Amino acid sequence: MADRDVERNCSPETFVETLRRLADAIERGEAFRIQVAGARFNVPRDAALSIEHEVAGDEEELELQLRWRR
Repeated sequence: MADRDVERNCSPETFVETLRRLADAIERGEAFRIQVAGARFNVPRDAALSIEHEVAGDEEELELQLRWRR
């Protein structure tokens, strides 16, 4: 896969549904399958998990991040 940096906005309902599916997969120790902006991929069960909080001026950002190697 070529380099890619995509951010997709979604409804609160879609966001919650995705978080629930992800949380269930993590809890069961399973891979997580997702599609983002036309690309479908698997997040492996041993992906590194982190929570990041950024502040820049008057904006804040919270990221729930999963990182892995292909």
